[in-house]
Amino acid sequence: MLLKYNEYSLFFPKDDITMPAVLTLASTAVLLVCGLLGSWLSVKESTFLQGLFVFLLVVVFCLQSSASALAYYHSGKLDSEMTFLAEVFHNYTGSSLLRCCGITGYRDWRETLWFNQTGGHFVPHSCCNSSFQFCNGSIDNPWYLYSQ
Repeated sequence: MLLKYNEYSLFFPKDDITMPAVLTLASTAVLLVCGLLGSWLSVKESTFLQGLFVFLLVVVFCLQSSASALAYYHSGKLDSEMTFLAEVFHNYTGSSLLRCCGITGYRDWRETLWFNQTGGHFVPHSCCNSSFQFCNGSIDNPWYLYSQ
């Protein structure tokens, strides 16, 4: 989830993607406490501590289940929304100026009809790095283009 989020972070709110990671880290902390409590239980025989141990294990199970469900849900949501963006991108005709350079980079343009109609050598001017004023969108000079 976090790897996907880093790639598409501009399109989605941070809270939706990072919640599974936060829950996983919280369950890791509780699991660490459970491990320490379990080690201590081997020395002390206390029914209260045994009950606390089982309760904490149930909490870890609930946190991990929630994190897994949220990660699965948001991963599917992310994939479906990126599919929609890819459709818009691949149906680009050149009639309007996009203010981006593909979904993952300028190489995405190689698979579009618009790219083939330009002779297969140019990407839109929105891909040009603003540091290079003489950039014309040619893929012959990829260092003039935004890499993402």
